[in-house]
Amino acid sequence: MRHICQLQWTLPGQTNVGRHFFQTDELEDARVGILRLILAETRFRILNFALSLLAITIAASLFIAGPAIISGYARDTREKLEHLSADVKQLETQTQTMKLSIAKELSALDKKTKRIMRDLGINLRIIHRNTRMDSLYTNFVAEDFPEDYVNRLATAPQIETIVHLVATLQHKITWNQRTTLLTGIQPVLTSSQKNEEKKHMVNGVEAGSVLVGHELGIGRKVGETIDIEGHAFTIARIMDPSGGLEDVQLVVDLRDAQKVLDKPGKINQIMALNCKCKGDRISIIRKELEGVLPDTKVTELRSRATAREKQRDLVEKTRNEQLARVNAHYDQAKQLYTDQAERRKNQEETLKSLVNGVIPLVILTATTFVGIMSWLNVRERRTEIGVLRALGKSGLNVAALFLGKSALMGILGGVAGCGTGYGLAVIVGRQLSITGQLFEPNWPLLAITILGAPLIAAIAAYLPMLSALKQDPAIALMEH
Repeated sequence: MRHICQLQWTLPGQTNVGRHFFQTDELEDARVGILRLILAETRFRILNFALSLLAITIAASLFIAGPAIISGYARDTREKLEHLSADVKQLETQTQTMKLSIAKELSALDKKTKRIMRDLGINLRIIHRNTRMDSLYTNFVAEDFPEDYVNRLATAPQIETIVHLVATLQHKITWNQRTTLLTGIQPVLTSSQKNEEKKHMVNGVEAGSVLVGHELGIGRKVGETIDIEGHAFTIARIMDPSGGLEDVQLVVDLRDAQKVLDKPGKINQIMALNCKCKGDRISIIRKELEGVLPDTKVTELRSRATAREKQRDLVEKTRNEQLARVNAHYDQAKQLYTDQAERRKNQEETLKSLVNGVIPLVILTATTFVGIMSWLNVRERRTEIGVLRALGKSGLNVAALFLGKSALMGILGGVAGCGTGYGLAVIVGRQLSITGQLFEPNWPLLAITILGAPLIAAIAAYLPMLSALKQDPAIALMEH
């Protein structure tokens, strides 16, 4: 006997939409499988299925897009920072090269400056304290003192500001009916100069030779022998015109001058060069002299000393300014790298926090939504489920119908979510200036999404399905 069972399928909010007839023997036919029932259920509950599928797809899309955006941003950050780091390293190399070049150029300039300043001549005059300055300046008359003073000054450890000492004996004489200044010199290096092996700025004069001032050398020639106060001297050099006292000088070795002037072991001036002094130079020098040569005094040729100090300060200032500009440029680039790295790190942390907060919420919402839709579906189909149970369908078959439908939604939603997730990542990446090739597929994450989506959907449908299995078929048919 053939039994015919009429099942009524009703969409939410509608009645008598259509009738679907199953014959008892068809239901019992092995060829009518669970898959056909799932497809039939999907077709007649298309809105329920579509909304649940959309929720799963959105959740899967965000589950894929979030990590993809973070990983793409991280790769973009590494690339940008690597390029910037390479630029900083290149700039560092250039900076070191520039520093060496600047140091070399300024070192050469400093040497030239020192030579120029040296050529200005000595700028200190140490004389006996009894010397009258008016007599010295007008008649070149100064009190004599022992030649040993210069050696005591040169070896005194407390003398730090005076170098390039020149023991000098100077006296006005008449030579060839002209007023002339006879000057005997002997350069003496200080202890500090000897330790540093510095050459003396003043060249000595060989014994028996004379350096003739420009005015006195007119009509004379080098190698010629001249007589000075009964002593014969050979002209070693005729000096260039200076426009000053040097043009009427006869410069000889100190020993020769002592013989000519009959002042053995005597000098009347120590000419020197001050160094390492700024501000009130004379006060510092006088304080150092007090403990070594208490019966002397010192005067300064201020214009020369000031010019020397200003020029050397100018060179030092130029060096510092150029090095400061180079260092500032490098520091600016390095700070840019540090700031960008910090900014990128903060943005990446913000993205991670956002993704870690949003994705679980979306998955929970999607799971809840699928569960609600499954519960509504069960509620609408209580009678049909009762009929199926009454016709001998096992609980396993009914469970397979609901869980199979949820698994089908999960598979479709997971696959669709993988594609849309990467598409969403690319779109968001463009807004963050991240190129598309930085979004590489995360195969483990794809597998988790495709396998996990149907599992979560099935879990969401489990409780509604369980309630359907627990209901009594007789009661369901009576309600119908």
